[in-house]
Amino acid sequence: MTKRVLCTAVGGVTALGGLAAFLVIQGLDEADKWSSVLSLFFTVAGFALALAGFVTRGPAQSADQAVTGGSLHQVRNVTGDVVITGGGSTGTPPTAAPTEGQGGGTQSAHGARTAGDLHQIDGVGGAVRIEPPTPDSAS
Repeated sequence: MTKRVLCTAVGGVTALGGLAAFLVIQGLDEADKWSSVLSLFFTVAGFALALAGFVTRGPAQSADQAVTGGSLHQVRNVTGDVVITGGGSTGTPPTAAPTEGQGGGTQSAHGARTAGDLHQIDGVGGAVRIEPPTPDSAS
């Protein structure tokens, strides 16, 4: 556990303990009123965080820092059929020239190194067919 996570956990437990002690000191009726007000603010904060997460969500498909044994295919929002033919590579992954994702931020493969197959397919309006490598391509 990192120091930041530990400090956050300790801070959260301390804050909850302090809130519980405060509500106990207030008595049942006052604690009920305080909890109603606090729940309103927590609900608004939760809604704002959910909305922010929805608006600023990251890529729909990601292969960031992936190391594979062949090629990398990212397919998104295709109205027709998709056919991917395997290359049959059995080499080791490259150590340089990482493959970056394509697709305008909808798919990601930042830092991916490939020497085999990795398929990212989303939003295809037709059929998707991934064919195995042919004996000719496995040389």
